[in-house]
Amino acid sequence: MNKSQAIKLLESEAWTKADAMRALEIIDFSTNPDEITIRRAISRFAGSELIKRQRLQAAQKGLVTKKTKEIELMEQEYAAKIDQVKKYPKQEREKYDAEIKSLSQRNNILEVELKTIYSQNKNLTEVNEQLKKDNKSLKNLVDQIRLKLAMNTKEILKYEDSEIRKAVITFFKWTLG
Repeated sequence: MNKSQAIKLLESEAWTKADAMRALEIIDFSTNPDEITIRRAISRFAGSELIKRQRLQAAQKGLVTKKTKEIELMEQEYAAKIDQVKKYPKQEREKYDAEIKSLSQRNNILEVELKTIYSQNKNLTEVNEQLKKDNKSLKNLVDQIRLKLAMNTKEILKYEDSEIRKAVITFFKWTLG
């Protein structure tokens, strides 16, 4: 039996290929050993040594599985952080876009209010100018009335009756305010 045939024989009995190769290392295949010679040689490896190796192998697989899970967890955390970092500028941009939009709307409202106030101010200025002209006209009219009244009073005061003169002077003082 050659080495590859011996490995296949052991694999058919649920040995791993690696364990079969390790167990067959002590056999000299140049002498073309038979199955009994191979079974005697591997019997030392098959007992407690094989169980010890399988336990070590299971422990290593457990460690590998644990490390694999840790790596997967770390990859998920890093992926989440990368997504968060990628989203952060987008979120900031969306926040600033919303603020700009809000400020733009407020600016439009203020612009409309400013136009309204400007229009009202223009109307008030025109009304004020008209009132100034009316007041000046009214003052001139009052002055003309006072002048006419003073002239008429002066003519009345030329008469001799003192009672009429006193009444006219009182009336004249009353008109001056």
